[in-house]
Amino acid sequence: MKKKCPISLVIMTGNNTRHKYFANKLIEVFDVKGVVSETKRAPSQTDNAEDERLIEEHFEERERKELHYFPNNDSFNLSQDVMLRVPMGESNSRRAFNFVAAKKPNFVVLFGTSIIRDPLLSHLDKRMMNIHLGLSPYYRGSGTNFWPLVNNEPECVGATIHLAVLKVDAGPILCQVRPERLSITDNVHDIGCKTIIAGTEAMIKCIKAYHEGKIVPREQKQGGLLYKLKDFNIQALLKLRSNFKKGMLEEYLDKKNERDALKPIIELK
Repeated sequence: MKKKCPISLVIMTGNNTRHKYFANKLIEVFDVKGVVSETKRAPSQTDNAEDERLIEEHFEERERKELHYFPNNDSFNLSQDVMLRVPMGESNSRRAFNFVAAKKPNFVVLFGTSIIRDPLLSHLDKRMMNIHLGLSPYYRGSGTNFWPLVNNEPECVGATIHLAVLKVDAGPILCQVRPERLSITDNVHDIGCKTIIAGTEAMIKCIKAYHEGKIVPREQKQGGLLYKLKDFNIQALLKLRSNFKKGMLEEYLDKKNERDALKPIIELK
């Protein structure tokens, strides 16, 4: 059995397949003292039956793709006595704080939780890292890898790893990555899963490099496009589908280097 890195972590994440994949990859590498798993909220509904069907299909397809890309991740590979499962929004509860504080980890790693606030945030000042699915500052808020594809900007899809601060997704950046090995046959969920794979690998490297003092966090620039959860609607979903049918991905991949260069990211050296 491969010897683990002695850096100790607590992982705070969701309860979907992608979250379990992320956590299990870190569990393979690091000394994970515990996992806080927060139940995720079901997607919002609409009054229109046909719109509702299309939205349901969208999220069902995401689940199928996650099972394809992240097989054998139906549970967290950790003893149940170091697991804490909490309802949506309870990652900031006193129970969660006590659980994390008692583990005394080197770092807490976040993926897909509700917004973390004080006292946990201040207790782990500069020791809490978040993986944000999106490339800051180009897209901010909600659906930050969805909206670039609606707006025909696949070059703005990726993952940002940053230190957690009180302001949402605004902490100093450690590194950013784009999804690798894209294909013209990929759909939005293929791209999403490939982004998670690249982001997970980057997180592992970032944790080690940051612990060794090899990364200087860089303040996030302001600007970019801001989307909120309420902005997601059937019109946006149909526009995204239309973009794929019209060859958006093929056009991007044909000039990927040039288009990526116009949207520079902070890469791990």
